[in-house]
Amino acid sequence: MKYKIKQSSKTQKAIEFHISKEVIAGELDRIYREISKTATLPGFRSGKVPADLIRKRYVKEAQEEAVRNLMHDSFKKAITESQIKMLGGTEIADLVFDEQKGMSYKAVVNIKPEIKLKSYKGLELKKNGKEVKESDIDAEVNKLREMSAKFVTKDKSAVKGDYIICDVDCTVENNPVEKKKNAWLFVGEGTFIPGEPLEGMKAGDEKDLEKALPKDYSKKEIAGKDASFHIKAKEVKEKILPELDEEFLSTMGKFKSTAEFREVIRGSLKGRNEVEERRGLESQALKILDKAASFDVPQFMVERHHQMLIESTKKRLKREQFSDDQIASMEKDFTERLKGEALREIRVYFILSEIARLEELEIEDKELEEAFNAISASSGRSIDDVKKHYQKNDTVEDLKEEIKQRKVLDFLIKNANIK
Repeated sequence: MKYKIKQSSKTQKAIEFHISKEVIAGELDRIYREISKTATLPGFRSGKVPADLIRKRYVKEAQEEAVRNLMHDSFKKAITESQIKMLGGTEIADLVFDEQKGMSYKAVVNIKPEIKLKSYKGLELKKNGKEVKESDIDAEVNKLREMSAKFVTKDKSAVKGDYIICDVDCTVENNPVEKKKNAWLFVGEGTFIPGEPLEGMKAGDEKDLEKALPKDYSKKEIAGKDASFHIKAKEVKEKILPELDEEFLSTMGKFKSTAEFREVIRGSLKGRNEVEERRGLESQALKILDKAASFDVPQFMVERHHQMLIESTKKRLKREQFSDDQIASMEKDFTERLKGEALREIRVYFILSEIARLEELEIEDKELEEAFNAISASSGRSIDDVKKHYQKNDTVEDLKEEIKQRKVLDFLIKNANIK
């Protein structure tokens, strides 16, 4: 077997193979001997079929198996001997099989790019300097009160801040577009149907409004067009916020006073700020490294990751109760947007992997075990179930890669100049 390696691009190598007719003959002899052990033909007992009939009857199967075996063995030998750091996505081309002339084919393999990193230690990073203010605590307390609000039916007319439960019929150019039963409309600013025309409505009232549909409306053929809305009010609801008293505190936890409650919120907000600050530092570090690093990215990895991001986005939108039509209308936009994200994430993967190699950052068994424990604690599943899930889906190596990337980010932040 002979092979010749050519650099077809910065991220690919082409290996040209030639296998002699003598090697092919030896492999075919071996395959025919194996077939003859169990082969049956009319008039012959199993294992007693003459060799010439075996070769005539099973020639296609034998040749196909020979091609598979010879290709596997020759490819493995070339990769091992040349020590090519191969990625996935190998393409086979120009296959020729001739028992009298030999076999030839070409394998185009994707290789790990050569990454030229400038200094990755001492990166100049800035903290966001965000501190928890009393106004932040006030806002968080109000959010919690909003979450505990009660909606009480009122006989009076709707005023700003109320909600109207109603049926809404929407038409465009006299054609029905959408009907909603028992929709909750907020009487106030920042809503699709403005709140001012809804003020003064009571249960049983009906009203017609004109308003243009949003430009990003799910049905693109009528997006931005003027629409007519017929609203039939069924009920008016007033939102009542709970008082910041002992009763409210008891629903939030075991707090002895408002001051203690506010201190817990302060701690929570501080922790949230620390997480945001850490993400900000990581983002700064990765932007600096991405801008400075010079290398070509294997296109097949970008395309594969791009497709994965698209499918992930569709699943997320589905979970958020978007309809199939709505998702289809948005697909072109998020597909285009995710191209850049896919490229950036693959570049980051290679940059962090290269730093891990240079700094000899490896994953220890205890770190993997700690990750399984953390996943178990956050998901409420047993550690054994978590491990079985990762093993069943063959994603243990993916988890190790995540841990390694976090380890590299820890290294970068620890060795950065942070102001």
